[in-house]
Amino acid sequence: MDLVAIDSDSESYAETSDSEEDQEECELTYCGHAQNILSSLDESIGKIDNFLSFERGFLHGDIVSSAADPSGQLGRVVGVDMFVDLETSSGDIIKHVNSKKLSRVRSFVSGDCVVMGPWIGRVIRAFDLVTVVFSDGARCEMLLRDSEVLKPIPPVLFEDAPYFYYPGQRVSIVHPSISKSGTWLCGSWKASRDEGVVSHVDVGLVHVNWITSVTNVWGGQSSSPSNFQESKDLTLLSCFPYANWQLGDWCTLSVDHEGNLWENSGKSCFMSMRTYGSDCSQTYVVAKTKSTVDVLWQDGSTSLGLEPQDLVPVSTLGDHDFWPGQFVLEKLTVEDNGRCQRTGIVTDVDALERTVNVKWAVAVDNDTVTYGDGPTEETVSAYELVLHPDFSFCTGEVVIRSAVNIENSEAALTNGTVAVSKERFDTPSAFLSCIGNVLGYKNEGLEVQWASGAISRVQHFEIIALDRILDDSLESMVEEHTTDDMVDMAEQEKMDLEDSKNALEESAGNCTASLRKATAFLFPKTAFDFLTNVASSLFGAHDSTSSSSVTADPQYQIVMTAELQPSAEDIYEEKQTVELMAQIEKPTLTSENVMTKGFDVVTDCSDHHFVKENGHENVKRGWVKKIQQEWTILQNDLPDDIHVRVYEERMDLLRACIVGAAGTPYHDNLFFFDIFFPPDYPHEPPSVHYHSGGLRLNPNLYESGKVCLSLLKTWAGTGNEVWDPENSTVLQLLLSLQALVLNEKPYFNEAGYDKFMGKADGEKNSITYNENAFLLSCKSMTYILHKPPKHFEKFVKEHFTCRAPHILDACKAYLGGDLVGHARDISYISDDGCKNSSTGFKIMLGKLLPKLVTTFSEAGIPCSLKEDPALPAEVVVLQKTWKF
Repeated sequence: MDLVAIDSDSESYAETSDSEEDQEECELTYCGHAQNILSSLDESIGKIDNFLSFERGFLHGDIVSSAADPSGQLGRVVGVDMFVDLETSSGDIIKHVNSKKLSRVRSFVSGDCVVMGPWIGRVIRAFDLVTVVFSDGARCEMLLRDSEVLKPIPPVLFEDAPYFYYPGQRVSIVHPSISKSGTWLCGSWKASRDEGVVSHVDVGLVHVNWITSVTNVWGGQSSSPSNFQESKDLTLLSCFPYANWQLGDWCTLSVDHEGNLWENSGKSCFMSMRTYGSDCSQTYVVAKTKSTVDVLWQDGSTSLGLEPQDLVPVSTLGDHDFWPGQFVLEKLTVEDNGRCQRTGIVTDVDALERTVNVKWAVAVDNDTVTYGDGPTEETVSAYELVLHPDFSFCTGEVVIRSAVNIENSEAALTNGTVAVSKERFDTPSAFLSCIGNVLGYKNEGLEVQWASGAISRVQHFEIIALDRILDDSLESMVEEHTTDDMVDMAEQEKMDLEDSKNALEESAGNCTASLRKATAFLFPKTAFDFLTNVASSLFGAHDSTSSSSVTADPQYQIVMTAELQPSAEDIYEEKQTVELMAQIEKPTLTSENVMTKGFDVVTDCSDHHFVKENGHENVKRGWVKKIQQEWTILQNDLPDDIHVRVYEERMDLLRACIVGAAGTPYHDNLFFFDIFFPPDYPHEPPSVHYHSGGLRLNPNLYESGKVCLSLLKTWAGTGNEVWDPENSTVLQLLLSLQALVLNEKPYFNEAGYDKFMGKADGEKNSITYNENAFLLSCKSMTYILHKPPKHFEKFVKEHFTCRAPHILDACKAYLGGDLVGHARDISYISDDGCKNSSTGFKIMLGKLLPKLVTTFSEAGIPCSLKEDPALPAEVVVLQKTWKF
């Protein structure tokens, strides 16, 4: 009988009903089905609600911000309290179990860090040790290397089990020889015992990749143990295991806790217990988690028992975010050369104003430092500090006690550390007190949980991070291989040079004239003199027709790889090249009076970064034509704020200067790039080197001079972002550097950071990045004025003479609170609502500004800087030190 949802009072329904009895029967049937549907719906909604009610989980060391103020100060999770609901195999729920009562189903899993004697390793694979109980009470323990030796028997207790074998599972033994080779804990082997129940599963054998040993770190030598070890010989190295549980994880309960819950365990396992005995341990699945966290904020305060929904995870951390307890170094500049770099410990941070209170270290002896009070504590700008590269540790990081601490342990007993001495290490277990995990910063030191289970406080110089040891080892290996490769290359080059020299001496008498003739048709007039110099240096002693007025340039050599006598095809191609070159209008050489024009041809490329690059000696006609086209485009279409110099003797080299655009943290500064056109240009993009002065003021511009840009194939890209041999030009490259790299918000240039644009933490980090970028830009100005690149000396002087008043006026506006890039723009508000620059930025700018003014004055640029009492108090204090 079909059920149709129609109003019982409707006329159509009355017509289709034969009697009142039929109508009542239909209504009863309909209501019964409806109740079933609604009941199932309520149950489904309940399950969905339970699934959606899972909370955001936080681990020790996670960076968070307050959900009420996501752009405010940051915090670090320093404590987690977790309770879980557990589900049995029969679907029963055990509520509100403390996660510290839970244990892993397997003692070791892939990826675990383990310790054995002095050695540290990573688990590659763990092999199961399965105990099977038979119906007559016999028990057999089997080490399984293959998951097919025991076959599960339906019904399956867990559909999506993370492990192949688990307690309570009925199994059949595929072949009697498997159980025969096992260890019989009760009874003896019988071929008829082919079915049983898994009562216990643990790890029997572990495959370990050994990383390093404590003795090797201390300078000694130790042979690595076998890669296959029994689990009982290994010590798991972990911390905070109770805070890592997630939905769906399998676990067991501690004996005392499980005893109270065993009556509520799964029915299938209970039936197995009645059949096979009480040796079947119970396995649970985490059905729900509930946690609270403790957070250490940047200002030094601690919040206890916070709900996860009150916090927001921070995925990107700024370069100038610090926390109490961290070890920092004072940044030094070129002017600070010779001054000792100070080390300190952070006491608290003002995240909004970007200032940091630091206790500077005072050395007592070679191996001991103290962090004093009084004059050694100072409030500094966050831009003046960097994390100490050797003493920065993350929560949970694996560390090794340093050899210095071992040798001086007797003198270090008073500070609460665990005293050890080398004489103690006569047993493998003794090394467990030298390998551990960092729990966090505490009392101007670090708290470490050792593999032995002990917890102690140590000083930063008493431990070494395992990752840092591995990085140092990797660098040493790379340097060793690099040195070997360089030696091999040097020997090969020496042999090639000897062969080339012999060949050239044999052909020197008759090939010089051919060389001139062949190359004269391949190069324009601006490059021909360079090649003539090279030829003279090679063959001048053998060719009486060489002009005595030509001087050889020892920087360049030509190694002939083909016959120089031109063929008929070469002569024909050379004639076409002559005709082509005659049609090209060559730029005229500059005069001193027009040095500041946008495009110019100059001589002397001796300071160019790519001056020693090879390949320009044997370029083709198409290459010459393309370079001439590039010159023409640059000469005609360069914008006013981009300036280019090309070289008469080296067409493959170019130097460009880009003026920082207004509205960016790079405004009014000059950025220089050396460009090299490879022999296969334009099929390959040019190589570009940035004159950094050792400063990293943009994510795309490295201290080494590397330029990261998809157009240069130094970064991934698609479409117009990548180099196109048919359409891409050097002008496009320069405009990309100006608009895409030196832009208003360079922070988002970092790979993957564009997704944080418009978000609170991303915009806050962007403002911080801009402030630091401008500070570095000011340092860059002093570097450029002290050492302007060749052929731009006059332009640098003229540019800063013109722009110095604007630069100083912008600095004054920033000191007054204007945001970087928006000086005197009172209407501008950043995307995160920030209206004023930070105090930390003002402090740092107040220290840099007099140095910048002094540099301007030394370069002969008239400028002045007067004290302004209207500026913030912290800047007014700095004004007292300004002397010009």
